[in-house]
Amino acid sequence: MGSLNSGKTKDMSKQEKLEITRRNITQVLVNSTVYPFKWLRSVYRCFYCYEEFKEPKQLLPHLRSHSKTDEIYVAMNNYWETVVYVDVSSISCKLCPLIIEDLKALVDHLAEKHQIEINKSVAIGMVPYKLDASSAKCLECGYVFRSFAHLFVHTVRMHKAYSVVHCNICGQHFKTSKDMHLHKSMTHSKKEVKCTVCGLIMAVTKMKAHLQNFHGKKYDCFYCSEKFVTHYQRARHFIEVHKSRENLNCSYCPRKFVFESSLKRHVREIHLKEKDSVCDICGWEGFGKARMQRHMMKHSDERNIKCPDCDKSYKTKKTMRQHFRNMHQKSEKNKDEVLKTFIDL
Repeated sequence: MGSLNSGKTKDMSKQEKLEITRRNITQVLVNSTVYPFKWLRSVYRCFYCYEEFKEPKQLLPHLRSHSKTDEIYVAMNNYWETVVYVDVSSISCKLCPLIIEDLKALVDHLAEKHQIEINKSVAIGMVPYKLDASSAKCLECGYVFRSFAHLFVHTVRMHKAYSVVHCNICGQHFKTSKDMHLHKSMTHSKKEVKCTVCGLIMAVTKMKAHLQNFHGKKYDCFYCSEKFVTHYQRARHFIEVHKSRENLNCSYCPRKFVFESSLKRHVREIHLKEKDSVCDICGWEGFGKARMQRHMMKHSDERNIKCPDCDKSYKTKKTMRQHFRNMHQKSEKNKDEVLKTFIDL
């Protein structure tokens, strides 16, 4: 057992590397006091039950209540991102009394001292933060930011999973050498390519921003070159095309779900008939803030969401998008400018 460093990675598929990374992360979470969490725009989210918290002092005690081994395995089996964000405020080994200074030292300790099987031929797969710290300081480069949100963006862009592989031109870090070489060819090359969506030809360095800003495609597939507008579309692509895992089945009806949070919400709302919101105007009862917000649209005559290609306005972005796709998206007139305006709404 122990650390496996001799394995060659160049012949591995993306899915094989991802599986190794997931096993590595699971071993660290099971055998230490490293706690995983999620960050959603402006709130911290529990890695296990998706409960949201404004402050780390609320999140951390909650995370410790989910430290059972079976919960860790279940959560990791349902998690398909390339990295896990973890709190390392107080690292210790669960197998011995040793207090560890940082995440890298912990990984080495588990592999060498306790013979835990950790394959370090791929990236560690975890991005560490000290959530109990008084300042938002990057643990990799020491830079201090105004808020955790700014720190989070910095680490995602510059310190991907604590990899030692980096670009010698701009210094950005990458999980593998292949990712680094792809970055250099895409970012530091003058080659021109054709957009697969609208057919425009541009420098390869501008294509990623073009797909994001004009076509809303900002989520990359980890297994192929496909890009997607939403996180949900990418997750469904993983399941249907790459067979990464099975859909989650509702135990009450035939419906299937991509995310466990969606399944839980469906069961509570449809089958358990839970009601946690009441409309002050008509007394309508429903489940969830999003459903209440959609309901309140019925009581408003405001149509603030304007179509970027005509004078029509709508109550919601959803109905405006439906109109835009049906009436304007097939038109070639000013296509890029129209799409940019639409995406920026």
